[in-house]
Amino acid sequence: MGTKSVLVVDDSSTFRQLLCMSLSRVDGISASNITEAGDGQEALEKIREGKFDLVLTDIRMPRMDGLELVRQVRGEIGKDELPIVIISTKGSEQEVELGLSIGANGYLSKPISMVKLRELITSLLN
Repeated sequence: MGTKSVLVVDDSSTFRQLLCMSLSRVDGISASNITEAGDGQEALEKIREGKFDLVLTDIRMPRMDGLELVRQVRGEIGKDELPIVIISTKGSEQEVELGLSIGANGYLSKPISMVKLRELITSLLN
């Protein structure tokens, strides 16, 4: 699996940093190929501009939430092949189900298990 390009979307800069550090430990992902966005609107602009192999997005964010980001990527942009993983806090099962029904490829709950993160990313990128 060559070097993969990942977009991390979360309104918490601290959580983005933690996730980026974790991702850089996954085979095939280097820190230089990880891009960050603070909300869905910023992420959508970056997806339009660049080529990503994977998007990890929080659900609750200002301007545009993660669910709307999934809708826009699948509908307006038409990137059905781009894997999108929703990251949610425990207790938002309905949002996760909605996210999966509108096109997300998987989800992780906070706090994120490094083992589950690695397994999910490896399965989506291979």
